[in-house]
Parts: sequence; C-alpha cells; structure tokens
Amino acid sequence: MHRSSHRLPLVRRPPVLRKPLALVATSALAVAFAITGAAPASAATTQTAACTDGGGVRWSGKAVWGGTSSTSGVTKVVIDYAGWTTTKTGTVPTDSAVRSYDGAGKLVKSQAWTGAFNYAGGTAYRSQNPENPPSAPGASKVTITLGVDGDGFGNCTMTFVQPGGTTTPPPGGSASDRYEADVVTATNQERTSRGITALTTQACVNQYANTHAARMAAEKRMYHQELGPILSACNLNGVGENVAYGYTTGAAVTAGWMGSTGHRQNILNPSYRLLGVGAAQDADGRWYAAQVFGYAN
Repeated sequence: MHRSSHRLPLVRRPPVLRKPLALVATSALAVAFAITGAAPASAATTQTAACTDGGGVRWSGKAVWGGTSSTSGVTKVVIDYAGWTTTKTGTVPTDSAVRSYDGAGKLVKSQAWTGAFNYAGGTAYRSQNPENPPSAPGASKVTITLGVDGDGFGNCTMTFVQPGGTTTPPPGGSASDRYEADVVTATNQERTSRGITALTTQACVNQYANTHAARMAAEKRMYHQELGPILSACNLNGVGENVAYGYTTGAAVTAGWMGSTGHRQNILNPSYRLLGVGAAQDADGRWYAAQVFGYAN
C-alpha cells in the first residue's frame, strides 16, 4: 500500500446516488451500500447463480446449504434444495441434472429430470433435493446443468460451493487470480478472527466485481457501479461494494479497506454471506479492485 501523509478519500453515498469521485491520492478507496429487506434469521446459506445455454436461454438457480450431520462416522453437509427457473415464457421442455461432489471432486450422486414446466416468467422454480456430500468447506459442491430439451443446443451449468472455504488460485493462475484470491483470504481472516462467518465466493456477484474492476482499469478511474441491478440479477436482499486503486497486492488493499470505517463495516458486516472480488490492471500497470458483498433470504 502506498503510504502518504494525507488521508485516503472515502465516499459513502445512498444506493442510487451517482456522482463522480475526485481522486487525489496514489492509492484510493471508496464504499457504497444498497440494502433492502432484512438479514437472514437462520443459519442456512442461500447461493444464487445464472447461466445461458447454447440456445440463448438464460437460467437462474439457487442452492440452500444448512449445517452438518454425522452418519456412520462421516460428516456431511446438508443441502436441502437446488432449484432453477427461467424467464422463457410458456411451458418449457427442460433437460436438467443436479450433481453433488465431494471435496476431491468425486461425483457423489447425479439426479436427472426431463419434463415440461411453466416457470411463470421466472417466478416459479423446479427443484431437486441433492444428495448430501461429505463436508469440505470451500471444496464440496453441487452443480445444476440445464437446457431446453430437444432444441439441439448445448446445456449450461451453475456451480454452488459449500460455504466456509477460501479461494486459492490454481497453479499457474494469472496475477489477477492471485490478487483476488488474496483479497478473499484476507477478508475472511478478518471476519473469522472476530467470530464472524466467512464469506463464500459466488458466481453472480463475482461476475459484477470482475466486470467493474475491468471497467475501472480500462477507464483509468475509480467509481462505483449501480448496485440496484445486482440485487435483481443475483436475487439478493442486500448488496454492498468496496472499490480501490493503486494497491499492489490483495493483502494490501484489504488492509487499506480495514483502515477505513465505511469499508471496514462492509467487510465485517455479519449479515453478508456472499463475496465477489475483481482485480484488473490498467495500461500503466496500476491495480483497480472491487469487492461486492451480498446476502439473500
């Protein structure tokens, strides 16, 4: 983190207020909030995602994770629900498969369903009760593969990872992968060291964080994206965002956010359950970073 004698600018604004930011430091931070509804009252964690199949049909899905239970000496994580919907109108002939995997990526069970269903414009869900995989936070997962049956196009897949883990970049991952993984790790260390539930990376909010970081880097300026569309697209009840530029590592930018009251509140907000992180460099090599937080009932 670049250190200087002046304070880093901090901008806190209502959810839909959009004003240009004045950037006067070599490293800078900004924070935004958008909250609707109430925080989850139970220990269950709902994850949401979306994908588009080969025919251009957009599918949305969600999975509900519970606690753990032991059977015959094996601790399993409870996943009560894996459901999906689409805004495609009318009765949609659907080809689906729900699969659960253990922490090593071994298939536990695959459950296929093919049939016709009216999703009522994206308000009605078809669902399966997946097989509970062995508990491995951040590694065990459930996938939902979807497509329109008989249209001749390929299907798409959404992945839901057991909450509680951290993200580690694959061997040989890009500099952005490492930066983002370091932000996730540092953020969750700040939370868990205070007894706050670790955040789970989630595809929908992660997409918004990545897109916004790349946009800021391309434009060489730091600013907030509109948070309202994230609430809707990711089916959330609350969204928050931290952005920054000029910090050369994920650990450094997290430390910078933690040193600023508004950003720290986002990171340590116990209501949040989901996290997306984006990091990108501009043409001069300067880093831009975005954190998107969320929760869903």
